[in-house]
Amino acid sequence: MTLCLALAGCGGGGATNDKDAKEAFIGSWKLAGMITDGEEATPEDIAMLDAFGMSVGLNVNEDGTCALIMFGEPLDGTWEAKSATEAKFTIDGSPITATITDGKLQMDEDGYAMTFERGEVKTDGGATSDAKAATTDKNTVAVDKVLVDDENCTITVLNKKQDLLDDCGYTFKVENKTADKTILFMAEYGTFSVDGQMVDFTLTETVKPGMFAETFGYFDSTKIADIEAMKNVAGTISLMDNDNYETIASYPIEIA
Repeated sequence: MTLCLALAGCGGGGATNDKDAKEAFIGSWKLAGMITDGEEATPEDIAMLDAFGMSVGLNVNEDGTCALIMFGEPLDGTWEAKSATEAKFTIDGSPITATITDGKLQMDEDGYAMTFERGEVKTDGGATSDAKAATTDKNTVAVDKVLVDDENCTITVLNKKQDLLDDCGYTFKVENKTADKTILFMAEYGTFSVDGQMVDFTLTETVKPGMFAETFGYFDSTKIADIEAMKNVAGTISLMDNDNYETIASYPIEIA
């Protein structure tokens, strides 16, 4: 039996050099689901992590190196493919087995059960506000369209642009018209589409009562490469009480 196991191990090692096996894992993976100590994260929880620069994801490189992004911080490691559906990762000195099922990558380690799907992982936590408002944008086109105007808020899209980091999206002016609530403006996870294709969209901004802010919301750059592709955009922006995260209102928006 020991001999059989040894031979099986040697056979598995050979798959490490299999190009197809490696390509199944190589690339960027973003968090799609997570269970921590029996508690399952909702899509809204994951979107909140992304919005506040606490993303979870996995970058797998062809040279055998990798990085597990945990709440915005990269943990370096190495990896090798055992087959097109199984790989061994060593992250920060700890071995982790990963499997791919139905196009999604799963990891279980130290009370975490994480599921990833293909997508970009951002680690620049402040990118949703000041960094995205840089004046060295590559391309900007004025829009100036009021999307929402009621007793809670006014939301105006000022322009669409491609910024210095090649992220494409919209600059919004968001005004908090309430008298006593600090409001969190946020794009609802899984609601945005571009010309009929579902595309992840990141937008978050906190505004105090009676004040306004300009903020940049951007699309997944692996799906939207330039602002010319931003046509027939639809999605939902939520208003949340920043103190208790209760939803105040949800606004479906459309931008031609």
